[in-house]
Amino acid sequence: MIHCRSLPRGLLLLAISAIAWPASAAPQNRPADYLIVGGGPSGLVVAEQLSRDPRKHVVLLEAGPDSSLDPLPAPEVWQGRALGGGSVVNGMGYCRGAQSVFDEWALLSGNEGLSWESMFDAFKATTHFQEDVHPADQVAINQSSFGDGPLEITTQRFQLALDRPFVDKLSSSLDLTEIDFVSGYGIGVTEQVDAIRAGNRTRSSAWTSFGWLAANRPNFEVRHNAWASKIEFTGKKADGVTYNDTLTGSFNTIRAREIVVAAGAIGSPHLLMLSGVGPADQLEAVGIQVVQDSPQVGQNLLDHHYVQLVYETIPEMGTTWQLEHNETAAQEAEAEYAANGGGLKGIPDGNVFAAFRIPDSVFDGLGDYHVSLPEDRPHILHAYTTAPFRTEFANYSTISPFTALVQPEGAGNITINSSDYRDMPVINSASWATPADRAAITYAYKEYRSLFTSPELSPYAPVELFPGANVTTDDEIWDAIQRGSGSFHHPMGSVAIGSALDPNWRVHGVAGLRVVGTPAAPNLVTCHPQGTAYALGYRAAMDIAAADGVHIL
Repeated sequence: MIHCRSLPRGLLLLAISAIAWPASAAPQNRPADYLIVGGGPSGLVVAEQLSRDPRKHVVLLEAGPDSSLDPLPAPEVWQGRALGGGSVVNGMGYCRGAQSVFDEWALLSGNEGLSWESMFDAFKATTHFQEDVHPADQVAINQSSFGDGPLEITTQRFQLALDRPFVDKLSSSLDLTEIDFVSGYGIGVTEQVDAIRAGNRTRSSAWTSFGWLAANRPNFEVRHNAWASKIEFTGKKADGVTYNDTLTGSFNTIRAREIVVAAGAIGSPHLLMLSGVGPADQLEAVGIQVVQDSPQVGQNLLDHHYVQLVYETIPEMGTTWQLEHNETAAQEAEAEYAANGGGLKGIPDGNVFAAFRIPDSVFDGLGDYHVSLPEDRPHILHAYTTAPFRTEFANYSTISPFTALVQPEGAGNITINSSDYRDMPVINSASWATPADRAAITYAYKEYRSLFTSPELSPYAPVELFPGANVTTDDEIWDAIQRGSGSFHHPMGSVAIGSALDPNWRVHGVAGLRVVGTPAAPNLVTCHPQGTAYALGYRAAMDIAAADGVHIL
């Protein structure tokens, strides 16, 4: 998700201090068997699985710090650059979405392990559901959809004042059923489950689940604050990674028999291009020697783009603003969280969402892409947050409803404009890139505004601050959409299996190099991708182990 409330770190730090952190016993002068670049959900799952074979020396590089030990992490952490990746900063929402997406992945990739049946096993293997006290009117969770994995999942303990009225209005107006979104269903409304430990209501992240397991093995080594600048090649064989130790400023190179890039859908293609693997014309234009002309690297960038509304709320509506500006509300929330993990501090911000299809008539004359999507896939996702999206309303207690296009027709790309690893790539997000995408989001935006004028919801959000009640014409609405657009930060697909990668996650044309996780997905999932990132890491680890003879104990 795009935002979360900060959860208190006290219980988390106590848990960390109880762990005996071993010094790595792996020999420092021999190549790693597996060198993993990126310490997010996919990379840490791969590391944890492969390090179960005590014969394999597994090294993981993460550009950011160990945020679980740092109460004041650097600003770069909020980009997911930390041990745990996006799982240390996201809204913790856990879902899986429509099963037809995964069956399509299997066809596009040639890897049957990406089918729903196989991915469902991966979803279960990476998660564990913890029962918790929760409101009686929440939909029952299908606990058989979870297994005995390290990632803890639980329900929302406390409801914001708008949550149940919001669920009820979405259900009645859009003819939706309340579901759990973890069992293969793509359309409905939910108070979703979250990656939270029920026992102390703290965040369950990739590092504090999979990372801690791996860190207690002598054949596993993790180096944080290690910013990878280049994959090294001997001919067409990837055999090392050079990185900058950002704590000392020194550069180091680790040799490896196999390199697994798990640096996310932005960082992964960027690192490949810096290393000479990508579209040859782009690399040559910035003076990078081409190792492999791979035109698909950096293409097919997909994301969930949203457009926002902003409403001033009533005082009874708990919001992030109240926690930051109302001393009494903040103290009450802190006390309740300390007592039992409840209240505003014990929940993610904005846990309700609805995913649904819009009428086919919206797309008349605009092609058949959206109309032809399988029936279990939604076109639109409605959600809301109490976080202030727009700085001009910083002095108001607000909610920000936002609506997103779930599987856009238009795809973006990532290009490189410098050979310096410190320079960020150019990201073309391609939001509202086709007439059909624009028609869909315009319809959804108008429909969403109408919901908040209803008798059921308007008492909680009586004043529309953005775009404002005076915005009524189509031109004014389109201008508001453009000014209010943003990203869920759910990028996927930029080094896709089936195009840039072969069915076993290997980069075409070179040896010793794989890419795993969200960049390898052929297209977007139909809800938040956190759960899918863990499952993709698990599937990749199983495939790597089977191909390379790794014995996962």
